[in-house]
Amino acid sequence: MSSDALGAVAAIFAPIEGDAHTLRLMLEEEGVQVQACADEQAFYAALGDCTWCAVVTEEGLDRCSLEGLDASLRRQPPWSDLPVLTLAGPDGGKVDSNRFARLARIGNITLIERPTSREVLLMSIRAALRTRRLQFALRDQWQALQEHAGSLEEAVRERTLSLEREVGERRRVERALAEARRLESLGRLTGGVAHDFNNILQVISGSETLLRMLLAKDANPRSERALDSIRRAAGHGAALTQQLLAYARRQPLNNVALDLPLYLNAAAELLLGSLGPGIDLRLQIAPALWPVSVDPAQLDAALLNVAVNARDAMPGGGKLVLDARNLHLPDAALPEAGELAGEFVCLAMTDEGEGMSDKTARQAFEPFFTTKAVGKGTGLGLSQVYGFASQSDGLAFIRREAVGTTVGILLPRSSRKAEAVQGGTAEVAPHSLSGVRVLCVEDDPVVAETMSSLLAVLDAEITIVDSADAAIEADFDEVDLVLSDVMMPGRLDGIGLVNWLASHHPQIPVVLTSGYMVDPGRLQTLRIQFLRKPYTLGALTNAISLALDKAASS
Repeated sequence: MSSDALGAVAAIFAPIEGDAHTLRLMLEEEGVQVQACADEQAFYAALGDCTWCAVVTEEGLDRCSLEGLDASLRRQPPWSDLPVLTLAGPDGGKVDSNRFARLARIGNITLIERPTSREVLLMSIRAALRTRRLQFALRDQWQALQEHAGSLEEAVRERTLSLEREVGERRRVERALAEARRLESLGRLTGGVAHDFNNILQVISGSETLLRMLLAKDANPRSERALDSIRRAAGHGAALTQQLLAYARRQPLNNVALDLPLYLNAAAELLLGSLGPGIDLRLQIAPALWPVSVDPAQLDAALLNVAVNARDAMPGGGKLVLDARNLHLPDAALPEAGELAGEFVCLAMTDEGEGMSDKTARQAFEPFFTTKAVGKGTGLGLSQVYGFASQSDGLAFIRREAVGTTVGILLPRSSRKAEAVQGGTAEVAPHSLSGVRVLCVEDDPVVAETMSSLLAVLDAEITIVDSADAAIEADFDEVDLVLSDVMMPGRLDGIGLVNWLASHHPQIPVVLTSGYMVDPGRLQTLRIQFLRKPYTLGALTNAISLALDKAASS
């Protein structure tokens, strides 16, 4: 449990002593103080807004009345939705399902069927504590807003003329806060979907490569066409998951300090190729434009997504203006900048299209939202723009114009010296892997089997383990390279394994792979090769070759 949960209290109502003892130990291991309730009245009293979660067994629930629980849960303030974990038997013989249905309508009730594993129960407890931590954060934010409202009302009494402006500002902040929370929730959901989807795509992509090699001697046009279709579909799926990860802000960024005037002039050629002859693209670049720290490939994608949206809004053609200028925020002329403060560069693209309704503009950054016909768009273009800008410590905004729409990206000024436009990563000549001993660390057995098969094609010697905890028990005298996933269960994840190797076996090179990361910034300080899922055999070869070459040179 993190330090901000110190002092957390959980209420337990488990009449069977063994249940109460087990639950107490699990909660105390999470750093949570336990308030054991002797009877139902004590349990009702414990369901307050200072409690972090409540756990009740089926035997305890059987002693509670629906009215007592109802009244206790309804005493909570508006921000509070106390998580209640209920442990019930599999047959539900003692469980009144109608009572559960009624409780679920008024309370945050989670039913866990017994017998269950310790891990499942721990995950449920941790999820309840995380949910409660977010509620407390909401309470603090709401209290801060209420205090701010009080100060505004005092100012109104002293300065009547400022009443309308101050009240309007407060409402805007509240709306922005609610919108940010909604988009953040969507981001967590889409990030999780992208993680699972990338593992599936890795299996598909790797299997396609292996099939192509196995059928190479007896290739025929039908099998080649089928394999080509699989490859195209996997590539399209990978592109979609990258847009989801961009929205969720869970992709590693290769940031450089970009010379924007040089970059934008080069990017204009890329945009013109996608816009077609009916669109008149014009650049308006302010003098002495500041450099920004961004991933050029992601900025390419963001500008292209905005430009394609603008093109589709002007089916008959029209003018598209890309404006770049320096800003000192806050700026009254740009209320869309929200709470940003400091020196920023604004890249704004304005079209002469049909425009957006207010409702469409509010939803435009949501993943999969689109007003286009079926098959004409995925609804992930502007969501990538939103995620890229947010992960780059800026923001994206939409402004409805009298004619057309402006989509803007605010990026913080970089203090580093600007670099030229970056090209793609150069291909490295494949390293001979014959005899190279690879320790493969992957918790998904299907992905592990695919990785093992790809490495076998390269004549490497492979050892597979399913966790970083198991990997550190390996004989590293028999290992030349570690190939590990990042997101894994256990005491250590992939990055934890890299740090352990740096202390105990610094000579062992590491290649990390992942399709999703909770905190991509953790990669920035690591001296390893990173491979984004789904990857090809060529990308895997290049990453391993670079890692082996760097280890040999050092």
